[in-house]
Amino acid sequence: MFDTPNKLYSNKYISDLAKMVRNQIKEWFGDTVNKAFLPFIEVFTWIGALLLLDFILQKLFGGMFGLIAKKLNINWVKKFYRHKVFRTLIHFVTINLLEDINPYVFQRYHGIDKFMEKFIDLLYILLILRLIYRVIDAIIDINDERENHTTVGVRTFGQMIKIFASFFGIIYFVATLIDTEPKQILAVLGALTAVVLLIFRDSILGFVSGLQISTSKTIKVGDWISVSKYQIEGVVKEINLAITKIENFNKTISTVPTYDLIASEVTNYTTMVDSDTRRIKRSIVFNANSFKFCDEELLKRFKKIDLISSYIQIKEDELKESNQSVVNKDFIINGRQLTNIGVFRIYAENYLMSRADVSKTDKLVVRQKEQTLEGMPLEIYCFTTTSDFLTYERTQSDIFDHLISASKEFDLEISQPFLIHQRNDKT
Repeated sequence: MFDTPNKLYSNKYISDLAKMVRNQIKEWFGDTVNKAFLPFIEVFTWIGALLLLDFILQKLFGGMFGLIAKKLNINWVKKFYRHKVFRTLIHFVTINLLEDINPYVFQRYHGIDKFMEKFIDLLYILLILRLIYRVIDAIIDINDERENHTTVGVRTFGQMIKIFASFFGIIYFVATLIDTEPKQILAVLGALTAVVLLIFRDSILGFVSGLQISTSKTIKVGDWISVSKYQIEGVVKEINLAITKIENFNKTISTVPTYDLIASEVTNYTTMVDSDTRRIKRSIVFNANSFKFCDEELLKRFKKIDLISSYIQIKEDELKESNQSVVNKDFIINGRQLTNIGVFRIYAENYLMSRADVSKTDKLVVRQKEQTLEGMPLEIYCFTTTSDFLTYERTQSDIFDHLISASKEFDLEISQPFLIHQRNDKT
């Protein structure tokens, strides 16, 4: 192909500039430096100038794109700027200029000429891959904000494109390094595929799993996880190609195949730790035979309990109005009544709300669960204001120590299956 007039003019300008720089270096260093070192000074001068130019372009146009993103208030422009897509495009200007300068500077010196040709090609491959990654990340980020069913599909498709781009990028990178055609490498890989899959099955699975883990950012070294398949719980110490090392809480080390972190159920507790809250979800099982309606004497006693005194007063007024139409008021089952277990449930809620170490911004529920042979479970569901293990356990113990002891004031009996079975045997 013939060069266009503009290209010829550009080449002549670069050629004249290269001569001027070369003559200037000879003038400055010709008398003080050995002539054998002058080519190295010229090469490093051009490389330094190009790096400086790239830095200036990044600051100038990068800042300009940032202002445009803020002024236009267009979502995709903001996302592309945040993921540095525009900055990656600016690098192409510098590499293109390096390619134009190459014939008039680097190709003049034996040993550097072949190296620079490969170096420029490798830079293009790496930069194209980087651009693809950043564009995909920006598109995924844009789609994530929509919070619809296409989010997972776009993210998965984007990750798939990244894998294919990485594969072909590595093929072209290696082909450029060893001066061969990419199709020859692909042919060799095709012939060796069966052998490679057989010998390196675990390594390949581990590699793919590692890519998925790093891309999805689900697990990292230092995370507290549990792997249900192996009933392991501990802190991740190392993730490598084949195995992942997990330090159990008894200071032993367990290893699991890395691909099992993707193929099986893994619970990551790090989000809980970072939120500085931790859930309490535990039940007190009561003997249903201890449940009863509250008579006047019991309600009078409950009014002395600060946490529920106002509740009892409100409910008494409400029930008195509701039960006006009741004919036989001597029989307590007639009309609406309070029960000791119901009042205790409200007491437990108010008690949890009164504690400074129980979170008020997260869910707080005291609920009855389905009755079992052991009794009726009353579940306490709340969050502590710290995720520290020792403090959490102390808080949880304090709560249940108090509630179990307080239940006696409500004439409630904690279910103890062993004692219940003994009584049944005697009868």
